[in-house]
Amino acid sequence: MRSSRTLFLRLGLAGGTILGVVAAWPSTSQAGDPFVAGEPSTRVIAAPTDQLDRAAAHARGLAAALGLPGVSRQAARVDDRFEHRTYDEVTAFDAAGRAVAITRFDLDGTVALAVTLGWRPVIAHGIDAPAATRIAGGLVRAAGLVPSGTPVARESAGAGGWSISWARVVAGAVVRGDGIRISLWPDGSFHGLTRTERTLAAVPTMRIGRAQSVATARRVIDDAFRGAAPSLRSTAVDAAWVAANDMFGATGLDAAAETLRLAWVVRFDAIGALAERLHAVEVWIDAADGHLLGGDVAE
Repeated sequence: MRSSRTLFLRLGLAGGTILGVVAAWPSTSQAGDPFVAGEPSTRVIAAPTDQLDRAAAHARGLAAALGLPGVSRQAARVDDRFEHRTYDEVTAFDAAGRAVAITRFDLDGTVALAVTLGWRPVIAHGIDAPAATRIAGGLVRAAGLVPSGTPVARESAGAGGWSISWARVVAGAVVRGDGIRISLWPDGSFHGLTRTERTLAAVPTMRIGRAQSVATARRVIDDAFRGAAPSLRSTAVDAAWVAANDMFGATGLDAAAETLRLAWVVRFDAIGALAERLHAVEVWIDAADGHLLGGDVAE
């Protein structure tokens, strides 16, 4: 699924609610948000030298554990305004001064990312899924992380190799976009690691029912798509933690909220002629009080 305000406009499906956005899209619409569309989302900020030295030392230890290349390292503190994160990034260089690996740590020292740069040719006979899962589990533990749940192994497109992921689950619902993922080259050697664990709102003590969430989502679809709404049919309802956006609001901004909330995710699949231009739409309804949190769309 990919959030896209412009998709609605290009399809020409929306009624006054979304078509009116065109005239209401000033460049200052995100004045209250430190991230402004079109500007770089990350920037290097000042940090105490001893903290950056500690990050570089941590990166050396992680490199030894995972097999990352590099003979020298440079650390910097980075503020990511779009993702609402601040982390220490360490770039590793080879003897010729070329960047060969990058690691990122949250400010508490927990690894957030590690990746070897460059490319390797696809080999004819690599490792299988069970071997990839076993290797990935060892690498995650070597990085000081504790995965939970059942890992899912998928063959990587393009590069070959494998992607093994552990989803983050809280209160019985998947936290979208959060979890741990290991990427392996076809021969089983380490390629990359990512760990994402964002801030969550409190688990609701009471939840609205599925039926209420579907009814609310249906009204959102009817208002946004007007005449084309009958070509969108509800096909699934699942609980998930999501980062609210303004997909169906006055601005249509895709920038995600900092704190994720538990939602009923109501999926609508397109049928008929509409399916030639649009695959599906999701509407996110707050599981606590039933208000609209945003949504997502797939072309």
